[in-house]
Amino acid sequence: MAKVGIVMGSDSDMPVMAKAADMLEKLGIDYEMTIISAHR
Repeated sequence: MAKVGIVMGSDSDMPVMAKAADMLEKLGIDYEMTIISAHR
């Protein structure tokens, strides 16, 4: 089970959040990444 959730409002946030995901991977922390639009 993931210990950290990364939630984005759109796929345009991916470049920034990918850096966060890379850091979590380097630290050995499980995470789940999801894109959820508030406008749908």
